[in-house]
Amino acid sequence: MNKVLIIEDNIEIANQIQNYLLSHDYLADIAHSYYEALEKINITYDVALLDINLPDKEGHHLVEQLKVKDIRVIITSVKNDEDFIIRLLDSGGDDYLIKPFSLAILRARLDAVLRTIPLTESKTLAYKDIEIDLTRSQVHYHHQSVNLTALEYEILLLFLKNPHRVYTRSHLMQMFWEDRDKYVNDNTLTSTIKRIREKLDKDVITTIRGIGYRMD
Repeated sequence: MNKVLIIEDNIEIANQIQNYLLSHDYLADIAHSYYEALEKINITYDVALLDINLPDKEGHHLVEQLKVKDIRVIITSVKNDEDFIIRLLDSGGDDYLIKPFSLAILRARLDAVLRTIPLTESKTLAYKDIEIDLTRSQVHYHHQSVNLTALEYEILLLFLKNPHRVYTRSHLMQMFWEDRDKYVNDNTLTSTIKRIREKLDKDVITTIRGIGYRMD
């Protein structure tokens, strides 16, 4: 049974969508804010229905974090602007729905997005000599188990899923520290990358001087 996270601050709309999906054999949870959604995505979901206008922070900041968790994203907004929609889709959104929309159309869009998920999706992610058991969140390097903290694991997983992509330091700080601890500084990222290298290999993540990091 497919699981959907409804990220919507309007309680009435969120409840209508949830009741409709539950009546059509989906599992559906609700988050009414950005920070509530952040907490909930520690649970596995197939698709997030993301209202871009949230009360505590703009919803588009969630797209990258949802994609890191392998959650498909359907963005919803009253805004019907072509450049705006293209920008959100380019940032990782899988589809876009303009409010108001019919629940039947929503269901059809959900089904279309769900069809993009492989039926036999691998539970193991491997790149070069690194292998991650996604079910157990276990990391192996050269077939040896590696003990990573939750944060180190999330960062390594991001790089493994996006090899050769450069992530700027500011982007990584925003993704992994912005909502965890307001007292961190730039050295925190450097120290975390250093610990990952020490536990795996110094060359596993490459420093792009003055910009950020990538996995080659």
